[in-house]
Formats: sequence, structure tokens, C-alpha cells
Amino acid sequence: MTAATDSVPAVRMRGPMTARWFARTAAVVLVVWVVAAAGPVLAGLPLPWRAFGAGLIVPGAGLIVAVPPLHHHFDTAMVVGHAVIVAAEAAVLGWALRRFRLGVVLASSAVLAALVTGVLVAPAAVVLTGHIAGFAGVLIASGWAYAFRCIARSDYVTLPVIVLVAAAAGAGLAAYHGAMPGPFTWFSWVALGVAVAGAGIAMTRDLFRHRAAVRLGAERARYLTERRAAARTNPVPLQRSTASPPVTEATADQLALLRHLLRVALRPPGDWTGFDGEGPGPLQQYRYQVNALGWALSMYAYSHTPALRGPVHAAQTMLLDRLQDPAVWQYWYWENLLGNWDFRKRRTDPIDVRQNIMFTGYLNLQLGMFEQATGDARFRAPGALEFHSLLGQSAIYDHDAINAIVVRNFDSDLCLWPCEPLPIGRSRTRGLVFPYCNAVSAAGVAVTDALRGTGAAAEITPRLRHALETEFTAADGDLVTFLASGLGLTARGFRGPTTTAGIVAFLAPLLPETAWRAWEVLRREWLETGQYLLPGTGGSESPTAADWGSQAATNAEPLAAAMLLAQECGAREWHSSLWRAAVEQLEFGEHGNRTSARGFTGASVHANGMLGLGSLGRPCALTDMMSRPRPAAWEHGPRIAELPHPDVLVARAVGDGAGLDAVFRAGVAPGRYAVVLDRLRPAHTYHAHGATDAVVHADARGTARITIDLHDRTVIELRPA
Repeated sequence: MTAATDSVPAVRMRGPMTARWFARTAAVVLVVWVVAAAGPVLAGLPLPWRAFGAGLIVPGAGLIVAVPPLHHHFDTAMVVGHAVIVAAEAAVLGWALRRFRLGVVLASSAVLAALVTGVLVAPAAVVLTGHIAGFAGVLIASGWAYAFRCIARSDYVTLPVIVLVAAAAGAGLAAYHGAMPGPFTWFSWVALGVAVAGAGIAMTRDLFRHRAAVRLGAERARYLTERRAAARTNPVPLQRSTASPPVTEATADQLALLRHLLRVALRPPGDWTGFDGEGPGPLQQYRYQVNALGWALSMYAYSHTPALRGPVHAAQTMLLDRLQDPAVWQYWYWENLLGNWDFRKRRTDPIDVRQNIMFTGYLNLQLGMFEQATGDARFRAPGALEFHSLLGQSAIYDHDAINAIVVRNFDSDLCLWPCEPLPIGRSRTRGLVFPYCNAVSAAGVAVTDALRGTGAAAEITPRLRHALETEFTAADGDLVTFLASGLGLTARGFRGPTTTAGIVAFLAPLLPETAWRAWEVLRREWLETGQYLLPGTGGSESPTAADWGSQAATNAEPLAAAMLLAQECGAREWHSSLWRAAVEQLEFGEHGNRTSARGFTGASVHANGMLGLGSLGRPCALTDMMSRPRPAAWEHGPRIAELPHPDVLVARAVGDGAGLDAVFRAGVAPGRYAVVLDRLRPAHTYHAHGATDAVVHADARGTARITIDLHDRTVIELRPA
């Protein structure tokens, strides 16, 4: 890393590419606003055009411009029509506030009485109120469309339709009123002034925030320099090793959380009981829950039980099968239709696209982690993954094909590629770009490289680092949540140490210097201050810091991210402290059962999965997944094929190619249980130290059954005779 990176990675408010996009966007928007306001006046066009132009500047402003002269006579139809508009908006507002039943009834009665009175004795007031109410309604509808359709659903149809229809309505009403200038004709200039002033205020606020970030960044740089001089050496990114990864024994808490995650993951196909229902927000979706669960289970299997099939393996495969359910991925049809304006081809394929990293990139990581943890290469087979849409279209892929698409998509001008589409440019490659999703995807490429012996991640990493540091890093060193590529609009206000930690945790093996810097800042500002012990202190930095499944501003996601980063940075003591904080804050309990399964009742399914990813492993497990090939010794020799679940739990299971070492724990109650082993040498004899029978004979298929007396912890060593 360079000296510039060691200080403050980015001192400009915007990176060079983002700045160019932003300047172009600002110029285009300003020209449109000025033309919409001044064009009709300079061209001598009638009032309806001025109303239409005002509506393009501020949604609904044309309805104010169209207010007719209030001293004119209003016919009954006009007055009643405006009254209906007011009544309709009052009804919608009442429905939104329906929990305040008495207040809504009283207010509705008052509005109805006022409207009836106004129609009879003050028609001008009713007409004026109708226009004002219409303006307010359009503003509210536009805000809803922006927040819950554009951002949450990549719907870039609803908002333009609302704006254009409202502008046309303003023009139509102006024409209906005889195109006579009313008392608010000048409001088109007010709309222009409001829009320009609002943009100026926003830019000024960003400038002040940037200056504050520069000061914080300089202070952080001084601290990091001190820490580096005292305790830092420069690690090598993705340092390859052919040594077998360590396999550790899971603790009682890890086994309890594992059982909870298994209970959710083992639901039958099509049954979403136990999962959180999909919500209106962009993060409250099945795809994130399924991936988080799969990552956590793979982390456990890789760290503790690479020689185990049984329920953990079954749950992993069921989750990957579940990702092929249209209920998980069919959202892309609507995002492509409304976000890319793909009204002609109406494509449904969620994989071979450049704007859906939140599915393709996440799936690629799950496939890689699954194969690293289990050695099961079934998803490499051609046609192993099938996505059949409800519209009759099909897309068929395998792991290698998906990984190739992910690698290809990193080959863009920004390097990072979008989660959600924007209808900009003929190639349709622009959208909302989240560093978090790209970190996940880069990790998936690295895991696949480790499995295949390829080097795509090493080629991507320098470009990824450059893009992160120049385009996504604020002056204080934190990573922004997202930017809109092609537009240059960034969510710079949505950032902080926990948000950055969540991103960098997946990149620690690829960008160890960046991970160290993020960890040091997180430790100093969130951990050592004790802030992490206070619920909600990390979950309000940005939408991605809150609980993805419930959007509650708890510390669930930040604690999970901090644990994963601590795990990969080797901070064992802090990892233990973070686990204890999660147990206390998020109510680590039995979820209404009497068995040893325990989950975080104060967290969503997604947050439970991410907490599992951060806590079910062992030090540097993700780094090893991304930098070590799966050992050949793990591919041969005895393994545990079947066991009575949940009566028998496996805390450790690893083979050396010839024998097997395993640690069993009681899941429900002590007792005598039978366990099936496979991949033994056919018709061969083994010594089973710790089993009830000291000698085991494999059958002609290489399987055998051993019996164990399980009280609390039973150790089995299987060796060939």
C-alpha cells in the first residue's frame, strides 16, 4: 500500500469518475429545470404549458400554477370535482392513520362538513383547497415512489408516471379553467427557485460533511500511523498454502446455534415456515436469508466437520435448491422490466446480467463455500442449477458458468457492478452499486480460485482496491453504502465504522491492509469505547447496518460483521467479547423448545445467519477458504454418513485419508446411538477407539455402523487395522 493510502484514502468529496457523472447529471437536470420554467414564457406559450413545466420541476407544482382566478364564477361540476379530490386524499390519509380510529372519525367528519359547507357557500375556497391538496398528494406520492419503488424495488416507471400525470393534470386543469392567469401563475418560478435552492442546500451540506470527514480522517491517519509503528507488519494478500487447514472442536454454544439454523434450513421445499416474510424494504427478502444461512452452515462444516455428511450437508443442499425457487429470484423479472424498461424482451434470467450482483454474486459465494466445506461438486455438473420462471422462460447454469459471469462483470469501468438497475445507457450496465455486495462477490471468486487453482481474484483485487479507495471511500476512511453509477449520486451520509466493517470482513484475505485499517478504527471507536455494549449504537449508521430482516436498529448485523472481521484479523479476545454482547443484547434462547437448539430471538433469520457466519467458524477460516485448496486427505477415507439428528451432534469430524477423528455431543439426552460411516476400504477391519465395539468391519460397499455410548462428550478415533 502507498503512503497516500496509509493516511486518508480519499480526500476529494467525489472520486474522479463519480465527479464526472455528477457534473453531467447536475448540468442536465439544471438545463431541464430552466427550460421547463423559462421556455413557455420566452416562447409565449399559454398557461397550460407553464403549469406542465412547473410540474416537471417540482412534482405537482403545476396544480398550483393552474389555480384559476378566485373571483370568477365556478360551475357546480367544477366545485364538486375539487371537493372529491380533497375527500379522496382525506380518505387515504385516514386509512394511513387508521389505528387512531376516534381521531380519524372526528377529523373525517369535520372535513366532510367543511366540504359540504364550502360547496354551498365558498366554492372558490373549495377549488383552491382542491389544488393545494392535489399538490400535497403528488408530493407525498412522489416521495413514496422514490423511497419504496425506486430505491427498494428498482421501479423507475412509477415515479416518472406520477410526475408526468400530475404535470399533465396541471396543464389540463389550467386549460379547463380557460387558461386564464390565476393568483399563483408565478409559482412556476417558485418551483425553479425551490428546486435550485434545495439542490444547493444539499450540496452545501455535503461540503460541510466532507470537511468534517477530512478532519476525522486526518486524526484517524495519525492514530493508524502510531499503531502501525507499534504492531503492524505488511501481510501478503491471498498468501497461498497447501497445508491442511486446522479443524477445531465446536463449543456448546456453536452447536446450539447450529441446531437453530438447521431447524430453519431443513424446511421442506416450498415451505417458508420459520423464515421471515418478505417486506417492503430492499433488504427484507428471501434471497438474503437463504444465503446467510448457507454461508453460516458452510463456515461450520469447514471449520469443524469436513468429514461429515448428515443434516448439515442436507441443509446446505436444500438451501441451494431453495435459491432456485421462483419465490426467491423471480423479483428480477420486475426489476429488469421496470428498472431497465425492458418491455420488449421481458427477460427473466437472473444470472447472466450485469445489474443483479445481489443474486449472482451471493449465489457464487454460497456455491464455493459449499464445495470447500463438503467436497461435494454436484453443482459443477452442466445444468446443475435451473431457474424456471413462472412465465415459462428457463435459465440453466452450473457453478463454473456462474463464476465466469461474476468474473466477467467485474470487468467494467468502475470494476464494481450494480445490485439494482438504472435505465441509463444503451448497454444497461448502470445501477445502484453497493461495495458490500461486491465484497461478497469477490470473496466468492477467491473461494472458487482456491478450489480450481485459478487466479481471477488476484487479477480483480488491484482494480477493486483502486475503485474502493477513489470512488467509494469518504475523507474519513469509511466506505459509503452505495452510489448510482452513471449519475454520480452517492449515499455518503450512510456510512460508519460498523458499515465499513461489514464490507471489509469479506475482503480481509484480498485486502489485508484495508481490513487492518477498518478493524483498528472499529476497535478504537466502537469497541474500546464500549459503544458496542449499548443496543442500537451500530444499527443506525445506514440501512445496511440495521437488521436486514426487520430493519430494527439493533446491533445484530454490526456485531455479526465485527465478529467476522475479528475472526479474520485474529482478534480472539474481541471475538469472544462480541459474542457475549450478542448473547446479551439479542436474547440467545431456545425459541420455544425444550431442546438444546438456541438462536437469537431478538434478531431476524438473516441476522441469525450472519451471526452464525461470524461465530460458527474458527480463526481465519474464511481466509483459508479463499487461499487454500481443499486438502486431498479430506476427499478420501472414512467419514460420518448418517446419524440420528438431533439426538447426536458432531462437534468435530476430520479425516487424514485413512482414519477418522470425531467428537460427538449429546443433542437431546444421553444414550446409546448408532452412527453410519462410509468411504471405508471395502471388507476392511478398523479399530474404533471410544466406540462400544473396539473393532469395526466394513462391508463390501465400504460402509459400517458403530455404536457409541453418548453422555456429554464422546471421542472416537477410527484407524485401519
